[in-house]
Amino acid sequence: MLISARHLVALLVLVLYSSLSLAETVSIHLKWYHKFQFAGYYAALEQGYFEDEGLDVQLIEGGPHKNHLHQLINNSSQYAVLGSESINSLALGSPVIIVTSIFQHAPEILMTRLEDNVQDIKELKGKKLMLADAALAGQIDAMLNKNGVPSTSYSKHPYDGDVNKLIDGTVFAIYGYISNEPYQLAALGQKVKILSPLDYGIDFYGDSLATTQSELNNHPNRVASIRRAVIRGWNYAIKHPDETIRHILSLETLNPKPFDLLHQQFEAQKTIELIDSKKIPLGYTSPDRWAVMFDTFNEVTNGQAVFSRKSIYDEFHQDKSWIRNSIIGAILALLMIVLLYVWNRTLKSKLDFAMQKLEKEAFEDTLTGMKNRSAMMLFFEECRTRNKTNHYLAIIDIAKLQKINKSQGFKIADDLIKNVADIISQYGDKQSQCYSLYGGKFAFITSAHSQDEFKQNIDNLMKQIINRMKNIKLHSGGIKLDFILDNSAIATRFEQALQHSKGLKTDKLVFFSNTIVEAIEARENLLNMVAAGIKNKEFIAYYQPKLCSQTGEIKGVEALIRWQHPQRGLLRPGDFLPIVETSKDLMLQLENYLFSRIIGEASLLIEHFNHCPGFRISINLSSYQFNRDFLVKELLGICQKNQVNSKYIEFELTESSMLEDLDCAIIISNQLQAAGFHVALDDFGTGYSSLAYLQNLPVNVVKLDYTFVKKIPHDIRSGYVVEHIILLAHRLGLSIVAEGVEQEEQLNYLKRLKVELIQGFYFYKPMPISDVITLSKKYDINE
Repeated sequence: MLISARHLVALLVLVLYSSLSLAETVSIHLKWYHKFQFAGYYAALEQGYFEDEGLDVQLIEGGPHKNHLHQLINNSSQYAVLGSESINSLALGSPVIIVTSIFQHAPEILMTRLEDNVQDIKELKGKKLMLADAALAGQIDAMLNKNGVPSTSYSKHPYDGDVNKLIDGTVFAIYGYISNEPYQLAALGQKVKILSPLDYGIDFYGDSLATTQSELNNHPNRVASIRRAVIRGWNYAIKHPDETIRHILSLETLNPKPFDLLHQQFEAQKTIELIDSKKIPLGYTSPDRWAVMFDTFNEVTNGQAVFSRKSIYDEFHQDKSWIRNSIIGAILALLMIVLLYVWNRTLKSKLDFAMQKLEKEAFEDTLTGMKNRSAMMLFFEECRTRNKTNHYLAIIDIAKLQKINKSQGFKIADDLIKNVADIISQYGDKQSQCYSLYGGKFAFITSAHSQDEFKQNIDNLMKQIINRMKNIKLHSGGIKLDFILDNSAIATRFEQALQHSKGLKTDKLVFFSNTIVEAIEARENLLNMVAAGIKNKEFIAYYQPKLCSQTGEIKGVEALIRWQHPQRGLLRPGDFLPIVETSKDLMLQLENYLFSRIIGEASLLIEHFNHCPGFRISINLSSYQFNRDFLVKELLGICQKNQVNSKYIEFELTESSMLEDLDCAIIISNQLQAAGFHVALDDFGTGYSSLAYLQNLPVNVVKLDYTFVKKIPHDIRSGYVVEHIILLAHRLGLSIVAEGVEQEEQLNYLKRLKVELIQGFYFYKPMPISDVITLSKKYDINE
């Protein structure tokens, strides 16, 4: 028996030693291609610091088509290097833990050409800036906003990394990394002035090593080991930059244009400055500083992100194994006590209360009291376990919530969210699950016999909300829950259905289908082609004349967009404009291009029709332009550049776009008229039934929508509406334009009502400017 015991002890020791000697395999996902930005990780691997900790570490090279954050959250990688996107991830409540902050200062900067002699950051107002999204570079937006350059004071060019656009003046300033773009520009002979957030009171962390809450819970010792090895690696790389660079240059890379030696050396110098290890200990992370960064993030994004100290790794406590063992021992002891004293009602009551409190904090939305997104994911897992197959999900979104936050304040928006939450909760039954997700979005899950039954159920719910809340707009996307898919794929599907619902501008439930995916892909392809078409100057203006109804004299033209597509030929607005209007930035870019083109051609039209008193060129103006502080100033600048008097230009604003934000529309209309432009109210009568709005809108002209014109004179009801609109407009001193005139009897009817101007296919179709300037000044209207 003694020998057997000794053998047993030896066997246990051998097994324990073998298990300890096997290195743990983990991966660290880098955020970009191999370069000095990640030097500390290469050094830790090359110098054996990971091996010293008993770890087998794989460094995964990043790139534009690799989502390092997604890989981390999905547990494809245990660790990842995160830059400024880390704060956005934490703000959205992802399970990310910041293990250590390597870059004490963020590398993001703005650059202008040195020759532009920018002395004050406020000189960026009114300029075109190439900026990344605030979720990736919020400190740049914060720097501008804090120093008197709000987002409404400049135009934004989507970031594409092309530094030549700064050199050729396409943009006035460009976003980039202090360790990269300045070197590229210098190599192209362009000197730059650097505007760094650090110099303007904004100081974010740069690259940080991150992991997940799951990794920290299950492997606290490994997190501590990784952190130690990485900090040692960075310490070595800082002291031996040239050696580290030679190693980096020897690595195989997916980068089609890897940095050369000089570029790596430049990046090394700037990286070491950003790490700032002479002033701040390597890897030091301050939760208080992260809290300040959250406050700045909320200011820039108008968000309500709440900072959690638990998201920052505590190196003084997390790496003590005795604590974990003590906790495990305490839990086991507690379980023993519970099992032994299960009959003790007092203890059971206290335990139940503690569990309820813990569950409330983890799975309940603090604003609405509803179950949150984490609870919904837990329900998904329960359904997978039980093989449930007849459940449907609808995501319901309160439209324009950010606008309510801005115009009416967070309290009004919060009250709106809580009221909608109450209605949704009351609507559910025992078979239903209701969740409050984020930003005014809710999920409603229930079983149903068919998709149609579920759709009718959700449409009834949305109808109740709209009837009880008044003036609220909702969108909803739905899916049948297929638990063969992972949670990420399910979320992608219901988000795509919701986005499609927004595109359709419907308050009815829209179900996910492959057609939606194809529509999204088609939309993205079309938007990319439009962007290229603007760059290649493929968009042109066609003009449709407006005639005096009594004399036939041409008194103006309306500019209408056409796309001279290189493969599909001449395209009308209906073939592309509804899609472009879903992208605010691209729509503004297209409009600004057209403004310049049309006003650039205006002199030819004015010269040809110079004998016609009151001749004007009408240009359509979308509601996206309303929030641009410098709109009128820019339009006057285009006119002055082309030597066109503003009195010849008329801007047409649709009734629905003006009434969407009446106060703003009134301000813009008054500014346009003060600058000498005319303003016309387009499509009048289609969006609102009350004619009382007309007296509140400062316009010169009312355009009678073609939907009324095509029904007269045979439709008596339409005739009454037309007559009342014309009578009211004339009494208010406004001119009337009737569009869509296609028949002689329509013309005669409008002439009797003394409509000033008419346009339509009965006289002329839209035509290129080369045809317009050959027209006779007068159409024989009595022919």
